[in-house]
Amino acid sequence: MKLPGQATLAIFLIAVFAFLPPDHSLVGKWGIPGTPEFVTFNSDQTYAVSLPDGKVGERGSYKIEQSVFFIKNAKPVCGEGYWGKYKIDFYGEDSVHFTLIEDSCSARRMDIVGYNPGLRRIKSK
Repeated sequence: MKLPGQATLAIFLIAVFAFLPPDHSLVGKWGIPGTPEFVTFNSDQTYAVSLPDGKVGERGSYKIEQSVFFIKNAKPVCGEGYWGKYKIDFYGEDSVHFTLIEDSCSARRMDIVGYNPGLRRIKSK
């Protein structure tokens, strides 16, 4: 049985796109379960951690390349310009979990994976 060219192309495209992982975005506000703190990831690849009193506890830069999350603090807590490296797993559109790949900054490592219930997206109203 020979399929017409358009049908063959359609089957090929369906097969290719069926196995592509969905695109996920960190942009937005994410809650830290069990705490009143939250993290805001901005589209310019910056982030800020907001404390219960409304002050910013930490800020810095982040980037995602494939399934790897890179993070750098604005304060020189972890060394000037040093990036931590974590595997990032999205669970649906509203949950994310980080797994350590490499980060010699113990303070940041403890914040991200020390007590790590992951993050849950806070839906805007």
